[in-house]
Amino acid sequence: MRVSSACLSILLLAGCAPSAEVNVKRLHVPEGFEVTVFADTKTQPRMLAFSPGGTLLATSQSDGTVVAMPGRAGHADRVVTVLSDQDTPNGIAFHDGKLYVAESGQVVRYDWDEAKVAASHPQVIAHMPRGGTHFTRTVVFANGKMYVSAGSNCNVCVDQPGRAAVHEFNLDGSGERIFASGTRNAVGLALSPQTGTVWGTENGRDWLGDDLPPDEINDFGKNGGDFGWPYCYGDRVPDTKFSPQARTRCASTIPPRMNLQAHSAPLGLVFYTGDRFPKEYRNDLFVAFHGSWNRSVPTGYKVVRIRLDGKGQPLGIEDFLTGFLPPGETRKGAVMGRPVGLAVGPDGALYVADDAGGAIYRVAWKGK
Repeated sequence: MRVSSACLSILLLAGCAPSAEVNVKRLHVPEGFEVTVFADTKTQPRMLAFSPGGTLLATSQSDGTVVAMPGRAGHADRVVTVLSDQDTPNGIAFHDGKLYVAESGQVVRYDWDEAKVAASHPQVIAHMPRGGTHFTRTVVFANGKMYVSAGSNCNVCVDQPGRAAVHEFNLDGSGERIFASGTRNAVGLALSPQTGTVWGTENGRDWLGDDLPPDEINDFGKNGGDFGWPYCYGDRVPDTKFSPQARTRCASTIPPRMNLQAHSAPLGLVFYTGDRFPKEYRNDLFVAFHGSWNRSVPTGYKVVRIRLDGKGQPLGIEDFLTGFLPPGETRKGAVMGRPVGLAVGPDGALYVADDAGGAIYRVAWKGK
């Protein structure tokens, strides 16, 4: 399934988004940082990954493509379509020089040619549950394994096997097992440099009001486990509106590492492993809030920084890149963009994909 590229209502909320050139003038970052447009993709970019040679790539669900953006001096020289006719591609990663793309129903590995900016020789190495309410798949490599997330096929239900879960594979696609269950929609996955474990975003269920349930950041740990959905949310709170059985099931589930404002829609996340931001940012976690679609007062539409201690545990949260929703604005139609994918570049900058405005933003440290 490919989604029409013409102004997806669930992405844009109210008509076509303005251009990246207009958006950047409204964006705000902490003092000492600067935000610029790295590329205007003319599509709706989702997840990001840098090639071994330093080329930024992005997936686009709306038109089923993967694009590459060779660049220098903080700007893309051009936007090249590397792959087309993909099945709603979302996750993207490089491992051992190979390119991996997570489509809705499979993970495909490609040979990567840096000089030609080209991917070739596709090989399907993993099959996933295809389509459904939450059809994105995300891929990350950690500790000699490949991890792929699959969202639920409903708002809240006892789902079919393999959904609402993070799958673990050997690097060749063999040895599949459910690593983490009870994850309603873990769109973003990232390896923590401090804990050595995979962390993920979690989008909570709808229709419990403006402030319930919290969205989450999960640390899946060394052994994974049951993270609660559909019976629990937040810190093992029973969802009795779904099932009376929730009262007896939650105590044995794994609580989130951090609760977030409900309906923020956390998608991409990345640990800052660069060396250009101030020292206090080292190893902190950045999260892209895609923004609410069913909250009476909109929330999200920004990138936040989660400060971590020396052991990789959360200390607090603060805004980092804002302005996609003007301050004090309550009209959904006022949204100027929706952050989704994040990546740390070889230049130490943070790159942010906006799938409503079509831009890739670059946030760099300019202070002393």
